[in-house]
Amino acid sequence: MNTNNNWELAEAYLAGKLSSQELVELKSRRETDEVFASEFNDNLNLISSLQSNGSQKRFRAMLSDIHKETAATKTRRTIQLPAHFWRTSAVAATVALMTSFISYSIMNSSKKSDDNYTNISNTVKAIANDQNRLKKIVQDSVINKKSPIVPTSDVRRTGTGFALTNDGYFVTAYHVINDGNGEGDSVYIQSNDGIYYKAFVVNYSAESDLAILKVERKNFQFAKNEVPYTLAARKAALGAQIYTVGYPKEDIVYSEGYISARNGYHGNSKQYTMELPAGHGQSGSPVIDAKGNVLGILTAISTPKESNTYAVSTDELLDLIEKMPTGNKLRLPKNNKLSRMSREEQISKMENYTFSVKVYKK
Repeated sequence: MNTNNNWELAEAYLAGKLSSQELVELKSRRETDEVFASEFNDNLNLISSLQSNGSQKRFRAMLSDIHKETAATKTRRTIQLPAHFWRTSAVAATVALMTSFISYSIMNSSKKSDDNYTNISNTVKAIANDQNRLKKIVQDSVINKKSPIVPTSDVRRTGTGFALTNDGYFVTAYHVINDGNGEGDSVYIQSNDGIYYKAFVVNYSAESDLAILKVERKNFQFAKNEVPYTLAARKAALGAQIYTVGYPKEDIVYSEGYISARNGYHGNSKQYTMELPAGHGQSGSPVIDAKGNVLGILTAISTPKESNTYAVSTDELLDLIEKMPTGNKLRLPKNNKLSRMSREEQISKMENYTFSVKVYKK
């Protein structure tokens, strides 16, 4: 082993390839040569960082190519710096760039209302996909001789909603339609077959983070049959098995978990705390128990370190339904048709009554 090559020595040390004699010599040199010891420790830290993300081999190959190109290039005057200087600087720059990029992505992925409590509506920045889908809907409608309802502006926020009754009433999280900067120009739902329907707000509670809306279309129905699930009137037990379906992306997504606390963030009695995977775009998704009862409405997640998910309990939703304006009284389903179905059958039924909610603003 060439003990003058600090980088290779550090690699061999971390890989456990040094002999007993070499380890003794290395220990002695680190104790007597401060410059060598400092460089050696820097290299140990950098190599450990690179090994953790599998980049070391690519980086060494890049350095080799740069070295060959530099050696082949003739210059009138060359000031040679120590090899470890270039290694350390290049790796530090690479790590800094990667860190900056990751930090930028995370900072721009969501707007936090609290360091440990993040609403999970999805703020849309890239609208190309949505515009392409609208274009396809228009084209398909022309072919099928239909007159589609098409949003008049760009989508700004998305969430999930689910039906309360089959005639167009549904619920979502209030922050989906109003993120604190005002409501959008219009709200649409997009069914699982891709068709858009315009909706309007009927009632809401900013405190509970719930909003009830209705599809504008006359004689609208979510499906051929009545809503197959019921809303739980009381909170579920600690440890209850749960699942959810929602739209963090264009396709519906399923995840499962359990209730980890009967109260929510900072002991909020209107919420549950859950171990349940959820992502941005799933605000407003139903939280369902094994029997097909809706227990809550997804609203937020905590920090990745804590991995908690929060949902408003359905007793808050039932209270909001009781306070509906005159002329908008809901006839909620009384029979739970999901109770004897398998999980796969339940999800298949839920797909007809769960949809993406999209808020548009000029």
